[in-house]
Amino acid sequence: MSDIFFLSLPNARIAYRLYENPEAQSDRVCLLLHGAGVAGEITFSQMLPYFTQWRWMLVPDLKGMGDSFHHHGEEDAVSIAELTEEVEALLAHVKWDDFDLVAYSLGGLVALNLNYQRSLQDKKKIKMALLEPASLDREDLSTLMDVRQKYRHASKLIRDTGDVELGVASFMDGVSPNRRKHPVAEATTQSRLAHRPYGFAYALDAVTDHVALMADEPHIRQAIVDASEQVFLFSGELSHEALRQHYDLLSEQNAAWQHKTMSACDHSLPFQKPRQIANHINKWFATV
Repeated sequence: MSDIFFLSLPNARIAYRLYENPEAQSDRVCLLLHGAGVAGEITFSQMLPYFTQWRWMLVPDLKGMGDSFHHHGEEDAVSIAELTEEVEALLAHVKWDDFDLVAYSLGGLVALNLNYQRSLQDKKKIKMALLEPASLDREDLSTLMDVRQKYRHASKLIRDTGDVELGVASFMDGVSPNRRKHPVAEATTQSRLAHRPYGFAYALDAVTDHVALMADEPHIRQAIVDASEQVFLFSGELSHEALRQHYDLLSEQNAAWQHKTMSACDHSLPFQKPRQIANHINKWFATV
């Protein structure tokens, strides 16, 4: 466990935790970004004990999730640009400029955009490990936009009807259609995503809006990929074949990218095989 801290920004109050590993193999530091709807600590708590590479690990809650809120206290729309800027403000607050990055799903898109924005400022490129990052799940952007419409439907169900269970189920069927529907696992996922359902819905829309921007201007996604020099991609064996194929293609096209498929996993990677993923991440970041 770590104490929770808060950073007050013009449009948000951002919650974050700092974890220290006194037995770390270096004094390096790492930023960890969670996915849509589920707080940072819940997402990474099972992995943190197994990380060996970092002295300090920074785990924020993105706005609309966990303990981070808009200043007015109501759930509201967010954008990838906003979330990225707030992460940048947090990094400036803790005075981190040289760090590694581990991110999941929505957090993966924020990570990619953060690295891209830093590259425009001639800052050092970030070495990343990304667990099924949003926006890379299909090679073809029009196909990806079709996929995102399913998530738009899920977010509308939550906001328009208030039926959180139905909306979350619709999202899960979209993101992990081949998952093994164990009742306990289904109920646990439902519970996680129902904690702040409207924040979750707005987070889904933030990704869909950003993918729509990429679909209209394909050079944007390519520029983001080109700016990312060292990336380890994780996929689940039960995730869509087209996602894994695109990750394979990206690792072939980019010399310092790697792709690992985790057996018997779907999109819920950090909750399914945290120790094994942490071990792969340790090896990835151990090499310079």
